[in-house]
Amino acid sequence: MSALLNKTWQPLRTPWRVLIIPLLFALAFFLGAYFFFYRGGYYNPPPAVPIPLEKIVLPSSTFTSFTEVPPIQRGLLLVDFAHRNDFTKEEIAALISRVADRGYVVEFLSDSLEAGLRKADSFAVILPERAYSESEVNTVARFVRKGGKVLLVADPTRDHQINSLAERFGIAFQPDYLYNVVKYDLNFQDIFVSHFRPDELTRGLSQIVLYTAGSIKSSGPPLAFTDGNTRSSLIQRREPFYPLVRGSEGQVVAISDLTFMIPPQNSILSNDRLISNIADYLTASARAFELTDFPHFFQGQVDILLGQSSLFNVGTDLKTKLTDFQIRSEIRGVEDLTRDTAYLGLYADAPNVAQYLDLAGVQVAGALRTPFTPDISLVGTGIILLHRGQDRHVLVILGDSPDTLADLVKRLGSGNFRDG
Repeated sequence: MSALLNKTWQPLRTPWRVLIIPLLFALAFFLGAYFFFYRGGYYNPPPAVPIPLEKIVLPSSTFTSFTEVPPIQRGLLLVDFAHRNDFTKEEIAALISRVADRGYVVEFLSDSLEAGLRKADSFAVILPERAYSESEVNTVARFVRKGGKVLLVADPTRDHQINSLAERFGIAFQPDYLYNVVKYDLNFQDIFVSHFRPDELTRGLSQIVLYTAGSIKSSGPPLAFTDGNTRSSLIQRREPFYPLVRGSEGQVVAISDLTFMIPPQNSILSNDRLISNIADYLTASARAFELTDFPHFFQGQVDILLGQSSLFNVGTDLKTKLTDFQIRSEIRGVEDLTRDTAYLGLYADAPNVAQYLDLAGVQVAGALRTPFTPDISLVGTGIILLHRGQDRHVLVILGDSPDTLADLVKRLGSGNFRDG
């Protein structure tokens, strides 16, 4: 019985012939592949062909040097940073530096749009991710009517709500990108633009490169045109597309590309010239200030004149209010016709500023007479009047008593005068 068990549980032995057959197949496959792909010898490169220097073509993205001596202006560019704007300050450093070279101060809006635009000469809106409200759109429209300049910048590769503002001025940024598979810079989305409408913004341009450009429709004139090989990602037919336009109001300019001004792209071909032209546009504002813009219509140090010495404390209060707005002022005894001036006086002092009252159609006699109201009793009343001259502004503040003047100065400082 034990002999039977031993024979039954003895392990089976595989013949060596069965194991060697797969090894032979593997060896045959390896040798076949070796002799098929490798034929022996070494790689012999072809001889180098000399290329004459004059036949070497530089890449399209040629960097150019740019120098200028810009005119010095005085004003303020306000850049929107209060609508979750999708850009960094480094990306617009080239534009900001050109604006600063022209003497303008640059501030970034982070709070009230209305308060910011009171002191601004020009306004730049770049890729706002939060839409403008109707009230804000109306505020910008009033700013434009006063002569303020507006620059709108978008980029089809980034989310934005810029049309919430642009449409008020007849401008619509399209949700496409432009490309050219025939002639381009580094890839087909880097388009060349060499057709321009004569304008201050296109002065001196020969060819620019836009790296993520989109098209814009406008009721105003287009300023840059694409060629026949440039296509839109949304429109199949061939037609000229406009990445740079003016709005229905000439003081609004729109461009659908941010990347052309980002270093080092700003130094390619005529891109630097375009940036400088935009800086010239922003710093040549003819923005007119109104009384509601107090005190930002004052451009330099302000002379405070008093109708009589008893008003010295009121003059000191006005000086303090101006200091709060970082405006320097001094109380003086004689008017300087070359300087901005604030005049504080009682109605009895009105003859001292009669020339400014007459130009506004205001008379102070037995009653207060204006072009837009019936006669008003002088008792308990006051006047705040802004005269806008060619080179200076004169603020006239008159009242029936020192207490009334003090109240008017207080209202100016708080902004409550805008309600009446």
